[in-house]
Amino acid sequence: MKDEMDILREVGSIAAGHGSIALSELLGRRINLRIPSVELVPYDKAPDKMEKGKMEIAVLFRLLTGLKGEAVFMLDEKNAFKLVGLSYKVHAEETRMEVLTEVGISALKEIANIVTGAYLNAVGLMLKKVILTFPPALISGTIEEVLGMILGSSGVSENVLLIEALFEAEQENIRGSFYLVLSQESAADIRQACMKMLKDLEE
Repeated sequence: MKDEMDILREVGSIAAGHGSIALSELLGRRINLRIPSVELVPYDKAPDKMEKGKMEIAVLFRLLTGLKGEAVFMLDEKNAFKLVGLSYKVHAEETRMEVLTEVGISALKEIANIVTGAYLNAVGLMLKKVILTFPPALISGTIEEVLGMILGSSGVSENVLLIEALFEAEQENIRGSFYLVLSQESAADIRQACMKMLKDLEE
């Protein structure tokens, strides 16, 4: 029997399909974006689901309409540089620097915008709402520091939708994560939409 996580995984599959097409067009090569797992957890339990202490590079999108909260696309440093290197068709080792260049930051934001936009559009269709974001900001730190910055900036972080993202390109696999940090009201809206879809499936 299906539950709300099954619905959210199906939403993730739809988003992955659209994201794969857009990323392939942007990067000029075949990219398969997969969403292996989706989980909705309370904010204080979120760090327990993540690898602690590792330095992460995150692209932060504050939600403007449709939902209240933040969307975050996050990779560890190794995968971030691999993804930037992939976008310029060179090996990550050749572009590895102490910090990302302006061009690299722009590329990462563009990729994050595609992944984030694909998922938010799919969620928006489910909720029958238009979900828009403010322009993205790049932040870095451990997972605890990044989540702390998000909580401090928004003050609405009650629930976190954890979405694993896997980029498959030729012989390169790049793993990242996408997080929706939601207010209780927005999390309730998503749960209610999932329950309605489940009820419709049963009829």
